[in-house]
Amino acid sequence: MKTFKVNPQLDDKNRARLEARSYQKAYTDVPNRALPPVYKEALTAIYTGLTGNDLPEEGSTFTVRSDANGTFKRLYSPTVFSTEDKGLIIRWGDEDIPITVDGGKLSATNGQKGLKLSFKEEQVGKYTEPVLSVGFSSGGTLYTLPVPIRSADYENKLTSDILDVLLSENPEAIAEQVAVASDPSKRGESSGERLQGPFVKVAHLPLGEYKITQCRSKDSDYGMQYFLQAIVTEPFTAPTRQQVDGEWQDVEVEVSDFCVVKPNNALKKVLAADPEITPDKPAFLIVKEHGEWNGFPTAKCVLKCSAFVKDDESFDIDF
Repeated sequence: MKTFKVNPQLDDKNRARLEARSYQKAYTDVPNRALPPVYKEALTAIYTGLTGNDLPEEGSTFTVRSDANGTFKRLYSPTVFSTEDKGLIIRWGDEDIPITVDGGKLSATNGQKGLKLSFKEEQVGKYTEPVLSVGFSSGGTLYTLPVPIRSADYENKLTSDILDVLLSENPEAIAEQVAVASDPSKRGESSGERLQGPFVKVAHLPLGEYKITQCRSKDSDYGMQYFLQAIVTEPFTAPTRQQVDGEWQDVEVEVSDFCVVKPNNALKKVLAADPEITPDKPAFLIVKEHGEWNGFPTAKCVLKCSAFVKDDESFDIDF
C-alpha cells in the first residue's frame, strides 16, 4: 500500500504562491476548489474518514492571515481545540469535527471504519509539536494528516507523551489541557474564556500599539499579579518561561496572533485603578521606548483605557 502524508503548512511552491498574492481581508479562507489536485485527493480521503462526507468544494481547509497592507503573514490549517463543554474538536475551516475520547481510545463521532487517530510528535513548520495524527486508506493509499494541538498553557505546553498518559489514565483531563476554540465569527478577538498566547514581559514587546481585550488578576505572595490579553498584528520573537528537561528556562519563541502581557510596575498602578477591559471595551497598550536598568530590559509605555469601574470613592472620568 502506498502512503501520502499531507503537509499542514503546504509545500514550498504552493506556500510561495499564497505569499505572492495580495489580500483584502485580515483572514481569507482558501476555497477547497483552489487546492492542487494532489492535496485535494488526500484531504478528501481524510475528511471522508473523519465525517463520512465528501470534502465540500466551497468549504475551506486553509486560511491565510494577512497584515494591514494585504501581505501574507501565516497560514492556518486544521487544528485541535477543546470546547466550552470540555469536548475535543478538529476545527477544519469553519467546521468543527467532534473527536470522542472513550475507553483509552480516540475516535471521530462520525468517523468511518478504518480511521486511525493517535497522538504523535511531528515537525510542523519550524517547530516540533504534539499533533493528532489522522490516517485513512482510500484507493490503495494510506493518507495521513498531522493536526496540530493548541495547548491551553503556553508556559507548560503539551507533549505527545503527556497526552498518551492522560488518554490511558485520565481522558477527561485532556480537554482541560487544550485551548478553547474561539468564535470563528470574531477572528482577531480573544475568546473571552482563556488567555491565549505565550507569556511575554512588557519590556520584550516591540515598540508600537497593542489592543488589550482582557485583564486577569490574582493575589500572590509578591502582591497582586496582572495578565493582559494582547492581540499581536506583527509576529515577533521574545523570551518566555518554559520547562526544559524539568527546569524553568527563558526560551525564545515566535509570538503571533495573541500573547499574554506581564505588566511592569507603572502599568500595575493603572490596573489597580480598576479599568474595564473587555472585547467590547478594549484598552490600548502603547510601548514608546525601550531601556535598561541594572542589566534588565525596561519599557516606557502607556495604557489607554476607555472606562473604569465606578464606585463611591473614585473619580468619574467620563467628562
